[in-house]
Parts: sequence; structure tokens; C-alpha cells
Amino acid sequence: MEDTNWQYGRFKMLYRLTSDYRSLTPVGFLDCADENKLEKDLENLIAANLFSTLYEGMPLFPFHQERPLQNEADIYALDEMGDIVIFELKRGMAGSDALEQLLRYAERAGRWTYHDIEKKYQAYQFKEDGEPNLQTAHQSSFYLEHPVPKTKFNSNQHLVVVGNAADRDLVRSVDFWRRKGISIDFLPYRIYRIGEELLFEFFAKPYDLHINPSTTKGVLFDTNRSYDDDVDRIRSLKAMIEKKRISAYGSRKDAVRSLSKGDLVFYSHSGVGIVAAALVDGKQVRKDGDRELYWDVKFLTPLPQDLGHPPAMSFQRVKEVTGKSFYWARIQKVPYLTKEEAEHLLAALKEILGATA
Repeated sequence: MEDTNWQYGRFKMLYRLTSDYRSLTPVGFLDCADENKLEKDLENLIAANLFSTLYEGMPLFPFHQERPLQNEADIYALDEMGDIVIFELKRGMAGSDALEQLLRYAERAGRWTYHDIEKKYQAYQFKEDGEPNLQTAHQSSFYLEHPVPKTKFNSNQHLVVVGNAADRDLVRSVDFWRRKGISIDFLPYRIYRIGEELLFEFFAKPYDLHINPSTTKGVLFDTNRSYDDDVDRIRSLKAMIEKKRISAYGSRKDAVRSLSKGDLVFYSHSGVGIVAAALVDGKQVRKDGDRELYWDVKFLTPLPQDLGHPPAMSFQRVKEVTGKSFYWARIQKVPYLTKEEAEHLLAALKEILGATA
């Protein structure tokens, strides 16, 4: 636990703005305890959303979540380097005592070998995603050119406390241990009830790099190749090309709701690269049976003719063009691209597909 610069968030606040743009008034906030929610409710919320929606710019690879009656932290994840990130969640005011428990968890996790981590990953993730080898799954999730050596996994441990933004005792304790050289950070959250609507506010970096979801963005979106059967690995891509749509299927079909009209979508074909790009131009998300949700699109690149061996921009080249590292395990890859970044990627993609199509 050596990297004292490893930090995730800073405070922010929601304010009411007067119509003359002259006055700001802080909006009162709540926490999960105020809403009569359990710590497990907060844990499940964070586990489902932290590694994509809440922090799209630095995605993580979750591999273990707290089990009943076990002396362990709430969430364990791996970063791109293979270091362990340990999350302890506090639904209400926790105070400084919360850190003693977290430090014990870190000391115990610091002894885990690669094989210890892989066993936990298999119990947590393999049952859903089907890739039993942790090293391979980690490499694929971050699309690393080379897998992290097994001996390099868990070289460092980073600690994160998620708690009430107003818990000053907890903030002071985190600052104390950070000054002592512990890699620890505090992520505040707030819940707002405005009328009948509940709003959840999380941390922000010193400069919030999230893409505004209401503006045009670029999204790398999976073609479902990994989940099509072994005989027909192009079935979903073929349907999308022929029907001029971008689709998501089964239990993950809601991923298509991350797209909006006017977005640029890049077709990410697992193991191959980006094979097409299109403009989302439908009026709304549409349904095809119980298994598929989709948007209508207008293709902006030549359509691949040989879907078994389509021309493509390699994922390594995508990283070079965008200057970004993506979390490839998701259907909609994060981070998202700004409109300008997406147009730059589109221009580079056209050079490749236009020359080889």
C-alpha cells in the first residue's frame, strides 16, 4: 500500500440556482440510513454501477462481494495493473472506527496469491460470464496487449471508504492514514429527495471527466460475438447489419438504453476490432420479441461483406487513436467519447474500412 497519489474523488454539492443567475442555495441531502435502506442496499447499488456508470473514466474489474457472516470487505476489485481495490461502504455516519476494520481487511487481502483471487473471481463472476481464467478475463476486460503476470497481481492494495458526505470524522481519519503513506481515499455520496424524485450524487475528480449523457457522444458497442454460439459467431452482427440497427440481447438488452439519438456508435467485434460505425437516428429504443432491444441507425462506413473475416480497426489502434483505455468487458465500452473524439475516431476508421472494404 504505497501509492499515496492514488485517489478517486473530491467533494461536490448540488445547489439551487435563482433565475437571475445571482444566487446559489445548497440543497439539503440524505443518506441511505435516512431512507431506511440497509448497508447491503448501498453495496448492491455500488457493485452494480461503480465500475461503469459512476466512474466511467477509470473502470475496475470486480471479483468478489461480501458474503453473509463472513469477515470481509464489501467489494473487492482489480484495476488495470492487477492491484486490489477494497471498498468498505457505510450507509450513514460511520466515524473513524470504520477504518480499523478496513485496515484489517487490507492486511488479510495483502496475503492473497493469484490463485486465491482467481477462486474468488470464479465464485463471483464465472457463473455469469463464462471465462474461468482470471488472467485471461482481466486482459480481455482492459484489452491489454499482454496479460498481467500472475506474480504481479496484488502487488499493491488500495482502500476506498464510501460514506455520507457530511461524515467529517471519517474524512479526517482518511486524511490521517493517507499522510502516513496508506493508499486510501474517501468517496462521499448524497441522496436528494426533490418532490417525488430521488437523486443520487457521487464523487467527482478535481476535474469531472464524465461525458454529459444529454449531449452527442461516441460509444463503442459490442456485437454479441462472444455470446453467439460457437458455430455461428456472426449471427448478431449479421442481423444488425442487414436490419440497420444496434442491438443488445437477453439479460443484457438494457445496455442499448445507454445510447441516445444522435450518438455515434462503433461496432466492437470481440477478437477482431471495430468493424463499422453508425449514427443513431431512430426516435426511441425499440423491441424485437422478448430478447432484443435496439436502435435504428444510419451507417457511416462501408458495410462489411465478408462477416467471417471483416476488415477492422484493431483495438490496439483504437487505443492509439483515442488515447484512452477502455473497459472491454461491458457491452457499452467505457469511457464514452466526446463528439469531437468520436468524429476523430470515425475519420480514422473510414481510412481503414474505405481502403480494405
